[in-house]
Amino acid sequence: MARLSSAVTVGVWTDHSHHGKTLTLSNRDAVALLAFLATLVSIVGVRSWRITRFILFMVCFPKSARQANRSDQTGNKTNDNADPTQILPYQVILRNSETPNGAALSLLTGIFPKGSSITRTTNQHRVKSTILGAVALSHGIIFIALSILTSQIVLGRTVVSKVTSTCGHWIVKVDENRDSTLTHNEWRLNSTLDADNYVQNCYFGSQSTGIFDCEMLASQSIPFTVFHDADCPFQSHVCRTNSAFAMETQNISLAQLGLNTKVASQLYFRRRSTCAPIREKLFYVKTHTSKDLPWLTDNENITIYQFDTGSTSSPNGSFSYAVRNDRFGTSYEIAAYRIPIFDPTNVTKQPSPLRFFDPLFYGFHGPSLILLSGRGVIFYEQSDDPLWSVHTKVKYANGSLAGVDFNEARPAYQMDSNLNIIGCDERFQLCSANECLPWSGLYSSFTAKHFNEHTTYDNETFLNVDISLEMLAYLISETAIPDSIATRDGSSALRASRTLQAGVQLHLEPEQWKTELTYWFGVAMARLQLDMYKTIERHEGLNRSSVLNLWSRGPLRDKLCGKIKFRSPNHTSLSFAGVIVVVVVSSVLIALSFFEVFVDLIPAKWRGNRVLVWASSENLALLEGKQTVESEALARGETKA
Repeated sequence: MARLSSAVTVGVWTDHSHHGKTLTLSNRDAVALLAFLATLVSIVGVRSWRITRFILFMVCFPKSARQANRSDQTGNKTNDNADPTQILPYQVILRNSETPNGAALSLLTGIFPKGSSITRTTNQHRVKSTILGAVALSHGIIFIALSILTSQIVLGRTVVSKVTSTCGHWIVKVDENRDSTLTHNEWRLNSTLDADNYVQNCYFGSQSTGIFDCEMLASQSIPFTVFHDADCPFQSHVCRTNSAFAMETQNISLAQLGLNTKVASQLYFRRRSTCAPIREKLFYVKTHTSKDLPWLTDNENITIYQFDTGSTSSPNGSFSYAVRNDRFGTSYEIAAYRIPIFDPTNVTKQPSPLRFFDPLFYGFHGPSLILLSGRGVIFYEQSDDPLWSVHTKVKYANGSLAGVDFNEARPAYQMDSNLNIIGCDERFQLCSANECLPWSGLYSSFTAKHFNEHTTYDNETFLNVDISLEMLAYLISETAIPDSIATRDGSSALRASRTLQAGVQLHLEPEQWKTELTYWFGVAMARLQLDMYKTIERHEGLNRSSVLNLWSRGPLRDKLCGKIKFRSPNHTSLSFAGVIVVVVVSSVLIALSFFEVFVDLIPAKWRGNRVLVWASSENLALLEGKQTVESEALARGETKA
């Protein structure tokens, strides 16, 4: 399946599922941006230390100490009992350390004072050094952590499609032209095979080999639940067993399918298929032998079955199916049909036995049929599986072949009936945040008006809901189980064929028919996901003259094109708000770190003692003070001489 890495919106877009702005960049640009942000935070860590050290300088030292320090430096006597020599080292370290880590190292060395005597003052120094060093060290660690955590603004590989010239839901036009029919069958088969491949690799807990990308779609799979004791969907005399098998999805939002609109998270759907083996004798018409059809051999026959559908699309409201009883066939023959019925609640138009026990008025609610034959397949074990029903013992001719005596051959069995049938009731339900619509067949035609009884929409939302439902109606109609089988034969469509070798069925699961149905239902859900993804642009293999875009009218293209989310390996998405917060906060802190420039502009008489001590503790100021003292001492010495 082709990647659509070129059909990606690069830049800022709104992710309606998470109600926020997302920034999508190519992997190279995203790495460069993350490196820049990490470096920026590291720089902020250094620059913001200027603010922290100023606060520590102002808070951690009493005002009296600052006055004593200032009086000592100016040579004026003071009655303050504080010892400036004990405070000055910490002032100098805080005032002149350019990095928090350097300050922490210098301050923590105060724990081990010079000299061997330990006094009360020494212990006070240790406490002060430990506290200040811990604060400085914490400051450095915090910004190192913040630098690393800038990577948390990465949201992953989720991107949104851009508007393309071929965006839409494309189907192959079918007319009387033989070529168009072949093209349609090929397109339908390829779509089914795409879904089948995806299910094999990405559904049911499969461990992908890496050849097939399971992280491409918005959701890897559509979860569903199976029910083993469901009620027969047909009249009680139609089903071969007392119970049926049902498969039902959870409430799946359109956002889970990848649609990125305001209403996508508010609209949900459920799909349910209830299937049961049905009695093939109810549809039996006649068995033709060589007496009826001269071109048949003496051991061959053809059995005709007829299915009354009540549909005007079939001649006489029915269709026939012929099964050739080929004892030498080495594979299964499988066929699948879905029969849409306009009004299944009208009993006179849909005679038994294909009439549902609980028919639905909406959506052309009709049965899906799976027909399986394989009388030539050999089994070495009997099976009660209702789709296979293997109990008939193979009768060998007397004699031997290649030294093998047929009378001593291993017992073998074949399927009991020429044809085994499964019938399914497939239905669909739509829900909004406040209500659910009635169940319908797969050809639904619901609009936003059906929700209006309990839900009030403004005009814009009404249009978005209407278009979303119309888009979903196209996709849901292709999720019937017969579409998961398509035109494939048994070797491709059946899971049982994986253990079929040279006409011998080596193994069957205890309930193989349920295994097959579960897999086909998974294929139907995967097809739904992939069909949504394929609306981004037309497949390159489709000839424009032979296809039709169901989104050709304006509102569908305007509202849905460029609105499909998927995952791209060549792009990275980041939180746009996260990027802005990092840049803005960093810029503010860097700007504030230049406060010293403005402090120097304040006149000395307005600064206050604390700020004056801060200024006098700077390295150059200390050096200048030392040079002044030395000059004065030198001058006094010359005078005495």
